[in-house]
Amino acid sequence: MKRYITILSLMLVALMSSAQDFISITGKVQDAATKKALNFASIQLLSTNISNVTNSDGIFTLKIPSESKADSVIISYLGYKSQKFGLSDFRQGELTIRLEQSDIALNPITIRPQDAPSMVKMALARIEKNYSQKPVQMTAFYREMIKKGNNYVSINEAVLDINKASYLGYRQDQIGIYKARGSYDIARVDTLIVKFQGGANSALNLDIVKDPFLGADVLLLEQIYTFRFTEPTTIDNRFFYVIEFDERVKLDEIYFRGKLYIDSESMAIGRVEFAMNVEGREYANSYFVRKKPASLKMDVLTANYVVNYKPIEGLWYFDYSRTEVKFNAKWDRKWFRNIYTIQSEIAVTDISDKERKIEEQSRVRPRDIMSAKVSDYTDDNFWEEYNIIEPDESIENVIARIIRQLRRRE
Repeated sequence: MKRYITILSLMLVALMSSAQDFISITGKVQDAATKKALNFASIQLLSTNISNVTNSDGIFTLKIPSESKADSVIISYLGYKSQKFGLSDFRQGELTIRLEQSDIALNPITIRPQDAPSMVKMALARIEKNYSQKPVQMTAFYREMIKKGNNYVSINEAVLDINKASYLGYRQDQIGIYKARGSYDIARVDTLIVKFQGGANSALNLDIVKDPFLGADVLLLEQIYTFRFTEPTTIDNRFFYVIEFDERVKLDEIYFRGKLYIDSESMAIGRVEFAMNVEGREYANSYFVRKKPASLKMDVLTANYVVNYKPIEGLWYFDYSRTEVKFNAKWDRKWFRNIYTIQSEIAVTDISDKERKIEEQSRVRPRDIMSAKVSDYTDDNFWEEYNIIEPDESIENVIARIIRQLRRRE
């Protein structure tokens, strides 16, 4: 008899053109001194919204419309000097790109207040100016995976339509499924089937600019969190202040720790890396586990998150988020334990002012389980040669393979 557990999660990048033909460039990004691969480095086609990121091996593929007038790409990474290359540099195949760490020089007139909490409040106060005040239409690629030990037991992928609400007011984002597919390896499951509830909505809920600030009222920030400056960095040749935060000790509720990246010019929050302080708290699983057998004990080991924003024509937009939550599962009267890992990521592939209506039947709601919906939206012709789900393949490579089909949609 199979028994079920439902997991609630609390919570890279390709902006596409509508051209019919395109060229492809590929490269590998490394640290110039150590030759270590730089994952999640940013690849941007200059003067366009077309971009991508490197995978865990530092490798990227960028699809460029053949009619594009742009002839250069810029490669950047946190704390490194950006480099610019012409498209002709990629004609011989994969180009190895070695970035040097940057030495940051500050002009005194650009220095902000040295009080970290005040800077955070300043960034939050400028949300209305730095982020869209009107709804925008996004297309995104979403993927969620469940691992038991080192084995993937469930993988679901979907192309989503997102009506991203204004950063003013209380309207919620809407998500609709355009295409989807999934795989569940029942042979790797014993008596426990893990289900991931609300995954796509949880990915958007990581937008802490839309819903500041990590479970805390802005007016109570300093009662809940401590803030301090750490070493600043650069992203895409923009200077960022970096502020570390953590919850104050002896709080009953569980909050977060992490880093805020605040753009020095606009004071926009450009990136947040954070984790939930679940370690050593026996009741932490109540934040995640919605339903489980009484004889099963679930302990949350770690809960890590990333959310990234991207500037386009003076405004910052939600761009990417990633979630990884690990659980320790043990049945009563059994010696052995199993580690389950829930992973999800969402990458925005297109942003438009033209709203696409999301039909009622295709909407994804917070209580929905993606694995239960994918069969209704499976279309083998859409995925073409990418008909086998490869869990270790980077999200940007998946996007690159389906980009032609997304263009045909228009």
